[in-house]
Amino acid sequence: MKMLLITDSPDAIIGMRLAGVDTVRVKNPEAAQKAIKKVYSDSEIGIVFITASIEKMCKNEIFQLKQAGRPLVAVIPDSDGSGQSANAVAEYIADAIGIKI
Repeated sequence: MKMLLITDSPDAIIGMRLAGVDTVRVKNPEAAQKAIKKVYSDSEIGIVFITASIEKMCKNEIFQLKQAGRPLVAVIPDSDGSGQSANAVAEYIADAIGIKI
């Protein structure tokens, strides 16, 4: 199972690569949409991490990817902390497994 990060942040790429996560850096909404669509064709991808800024750019595509049920999609905060709420960890868990804690 592969993990993939789709982001526009070079800082996020460095950290995720150190953790063994494949990364795709996009610079505009069109490139982000193209990267998200490529996920459908790679059956080895089990988890897709998407930074909050990319989620804002591609809400519909990410919604469709989540509805497909495969792979698991997790939206993570940007490196500057934007997109993160006070209950971020609980929200990640609820989003990932569908159970609020």
